[in-house]
Amino acid sequence: MISKEAKKGKKKFQRVGLLIKLIALNPTKLSKLKVTFQRLNYLFIVGFLSKKAKNSNYEKIKLGDMEAWKIFTNNSDKNKIILYFHGGAYVAGDARSYYPMTTHIAEATGFTIILPNYRLAPEHHYPSQLEDGIKSYKSLVEEYNYKPEQIVFAGDSAGGNLALVTLLKLKEEGYDLPSAIFCLSPWADPLATGDTYNIEMCDKDAILGPIFKTAWTKYNSHAYLTYYVKDEDLDEMNQFICPIRGNFTNSPPILIHVGSDELLLSDSQSMKKVLDRDNVENEYKEWKDLWHVFQLESLMPEAKESFNLIKQFLDKHVN
Repeated sequence: MISKEAKKGKKKFQRVGLLIKLIALNPTKLSKLKVTFQRLNYLFIVGFLSKKAKNSNYEKIKLGDMEAWKIFTNNSDKNKIILYFHGGAYVAGDARSYYPMTTHIAEATGFTIILPNYRLAPEHHYPSQLEDGIKSYKSLVEEYNYKPEQIVFAGDSAGGNLALVTLLKLKEEGYDLPSAIFCLSPWADPLATGDTYNIEMCDKDAILGPIFKTAWTKYNSHAYLTYYVKDEDLDEMNQFICPIRGNFTNSPPILIHVGSDELLLSDSQSMKKVLDRDNVENEYKEWKDLWHVFQLESLMPEAKESFNLIKQFLDKHVN
């Protein structure tokens, strides 16, 4: 049984879903006006309607030539870093909109959070985001002199995808890896091959349901992807687009939290199978009756529990 706060939050996002449906984008041809509306809508819902943790603050820094926010609370350890990649389907979101939620993660874990403003589609296609993920990490190591064991990768939705593919690219390069990773509802299967990509789940998923249902029924597009990856670059076996195709052998420990009422449920289930196959230490939890990245409602009990479990996970794996 979900909390009364979660029930209230679910109704809020169901109302938001009606607005999302009105401005749902054609993934084969993004209107500049609709992209602008989506970004403003995302900022309003995720940023302006959310409360930050008490005694939290931020400063703007540079990771190479890329702007990022350094987010901290009174109990944040400056020597423990979460490199957090925000969600937003690679088309929306930024450090400003994710500031409230990440202050609660900082408060719960005692870490300092670095939140980069990586490039967004449709202005920038794949592999721009991956390049920015690599740049973020290497800047922390090479310019700010953090050791890999001091750094954790994290992200939600598309940001979860970016955390996972950045790890895979670093593995391929033979670069030292971060100490751990946690993902909230990661977009691990952008080609939508999982069995929870269906109309029934669309009706449950207040956040992504309206977008995918419109893409399927109105625009005849199965995977909501073409605005981000050009047709000539689209390869369903490319692990840097679809991390469920990756080899995670010798990866650091990975934690995944996902709601049961979301289209991306099968993304997390598939990632769990891949991690088990590759003998990667992992922690996995499905949250019954909760929606996509429910942790954005950071004050409800389930979100606080999720953050506490993340803290316990990090305490085990980061010295």
